[in-house]
Amino acid sequence: MCFSVQIDKNIKNLAKRFHSEVDVASFHQLKNMRNYASSLENEKLKSIMGLKRKPKTELFKTPEDDGRVYPGYFAPVITASEKGRTILPMRYRVRPNGSDEEIPSKYNVFNARVDSLEKRQTWSNLFMRNHGIFPFIKFFEWVEHKGRKELINFSPDEYEVMWAPCLWDFWRSSDEKIFFHSFALITDEPPKEIEERGHDRCPIFLKEEHIDSWLRPKERSRQEIYSLLRNIHDVHYSYEWAS
Repeated sequence: MCFSVQIDKNIKNLAKRFHSEVDVASFHQLKNMRNYASSLENEKLKSIMGLKRKPKTELFKTPEDDGRVYPGYFAPVITASEKGRTILPMRYRVRPNGSDEEIPSKYNVFNARVDSLEKRQTWSNLFMRNHGIFPFIKFFEWVEHKGRKELINFSPDEYEVMWAPCLWDFWRSSDEKIFFHSFALITDEPPKEIEERGHDRCPIFLKEEHIDSWLRPKERSRQEIYSLLRNIHDVHYSYEWAS
């Protein structure tokens, strides 16, 4: 599991770094969705969003001041477009297309295990169809340390930013007034230095030369796509205790 991440909030920097165009309209739409949702009474919002309980916080959160993104927050994701690559905001937690109710928070639909991409329906509906790249600086995990749970963060040596392949979906409410993209990043077994710190998963760090192939799965076979997910950057991860 990847508990949370820290991103570069400067969209222009990301666009330049990843040779992408920014979907400005999508970022404006996110702001409009945020304003619309905040204007609704709780019962109306619950009905539209398919929530069983009153939301504890606002539903269209954006990254914290320090760039931290938690499940349920919106963050920039790179997808394929006719012109090349596009950056648009997506929620870090998948909301399946056509779902009447929000998936309960006890279920992890923000990290997709690479060995479950075709075994779990949430992922199999998106694998080989809706692929993206999620860039971030570091990721945070809770691990056992000195007899208690402590928060640790990992970042790759020699890279200012890393990127993980992800799967995305698009959801629209029945009244068509609320709509958004959402995603889950893909994880695999961890390298030795992360395992030694007490964690059993790590986001896949796809090789940069394979980004466009990953983003256009319809042009590849399943075997080729799985090969990309195995052919990752050979990096060492440094860590810091965050709590």
